[in-house]
Amino acid sequence: MAQIGRVRGRRNARLFAGPLLAVGTLLTVPAIAAPFCLTGQALPPYCIYQDASSCNREAQRQGLTCSVNTAEVKLRANVGQYCVVTPEKVSLCAFPDRQSCDVEAARLHSVCTHGPGIAPARTPDPYSPVNGY
Repeated sequence: MAQIGRVRGRRNARLFAGPLLAVGTLLTVPAIAAPFCLTGQALPPYCIYQDASSCNREAQRQGLTCSVNTAEVKLRANVGQYCVVTPEKVSLCAFPDRQSCDVEAARLHSVCTHGPGIAPARTPDPYSPVNGY
């Protein structure tokens, strides 16, 4: 009687082994990198978007930010703190603040992201007449 239970157990194990192996293989295959990523405070970059518009649309829907995968897109340092990256992966890092960058990105159906050479914060100057700077 115990022998029959072992045979049935092996047969059932074989029936489930194939689908489980296939699912395990799918879960371990690394995702193909894409130029645009969803990012958030508690979320690592989720880079699956080939199109800036779809990344922006999904980011807005989820309350996240669409950014650029720097492993896929080369950002060229310029005078700005923020960069607009077009769907063609062309970057323009000439924006001093996020608001102006977002406006231009929306106009170009592009993505605004942090620049590669972000300037350090200035040290307050107590002798300056303008807010200590």
